[in-house]
Order: sequence, then structure tokens, then C-alpha cells
Amino acid sequence: MRVLSVFLLMSTGCGPKVILRDAVAYRAELDQHHKWATVQAGHLRTFIEAHCECGPPAEFSDVGCEEAANYVLIIEARAEWHKQMSLWNAGLLSEDQEPLETPPNVSTLECPLPAAPLDEE
Repeated sequence: MRVLSVFLLMSTGCGPKVILRDAVAYRAELDQHHKWATVQAGHLRTFIEAHCECGPPAEFSDVGCEEAANYVLIIEARAEWHKQMSLWNAGLLSEDQEPLETPPNVSTLECPLPAAPLDEE
């Protein structure tokens, strides 16, 4: 009986792993990651507008420029939604602040890039 008890105790493990984060630190990290993404997208937009060329029909003539432009459009459209969803999933937003279930649509990729949305920060 003693052997069975020891075996059962050793086979159960320690239960599910739970990591608790300080809410202030988590918010600060999310803010920093959001800023990195949005600032990078702004610089990349400036680079694209200055150095990338369009070819027919309204497409980028370089694959690298096309990929960079696609990144810019995704960040501009969805960065804020992802930040809010991360806060929501962490339980740091109230019920009335729940983000939409699906992220916003991304603008259609075309050359030249459509105008940048106005900063809401």
C-alpha cells in the first residue's frame, strides 16, 4: 500500500503551471511592443515612399518593397486591436472595453501606398 501511495504521489506532478504577471509591468511591455511596431511601420512607410517604385498595374516593382508595404498596412490596421485584445485576454479591461472579436480589415495592397491613417495616440 505504501508503494502505491508513493507511486500515485510521484505520478501526479505539480499541477498546471501558472505564471502571474504584475499588471503594471505587463501593460508597460505591451505599450513598448506596440510602440516598436508602429514606429517601425512609420519609418518603413517613409522608406517605401522614397525608394520603392510602382509598376503596372498599381503593383510594386520589387518583391521586398511589396512585403514591406504589406507589413505597414497590417500594422497600421491591426496594432491597436492586438494591443487591446492582449489586455482583454489578460483580464485588464472592463466589460465595456472588450475589443471586437475579429481584427480590422487590412487595406488592399497597391502602389503607391494609400495615405497613412491619422495617429490616434
